[in-house]
Amino acid sequence: MQKKSFKPIVRHQTSQRSRLGRGIILVGLWTFVVAVLLANVSFSLGWYSDTLVSLYLLLNLRLHANDHLLVLIGLLLILVPSYCGWRWIQLTKEHRL
Repeated sequence: MQKKSFKPIVRHQTSQRSRLGRGIILVGLWTFVVAVLLANVSFSLGWYSDTLVSLYLLLNLRLHANDHLLVLIGLLLILVPSYCGWRWIQLTKEHRL
């Protein structure tokens, strides 16, 4: 008996409404991330303007947030690929059984 091909990714059709909702949420989140990074980098480089100060106050940022942000990014760069590798190994083990 032949084994089925290994396809660990589950594919199913999602509704247009669901896709649109996810798209709006992702665009909003990426806009927020870009605004935070822009504000932090601008203050680090010494670029000050009324608009930038207003953005900084609106986002309730702190000057020492750069260090915390870099630590968080570094942690995510380690954790996400590690989890993906572990999950891939788990899926391939299940397929072999």
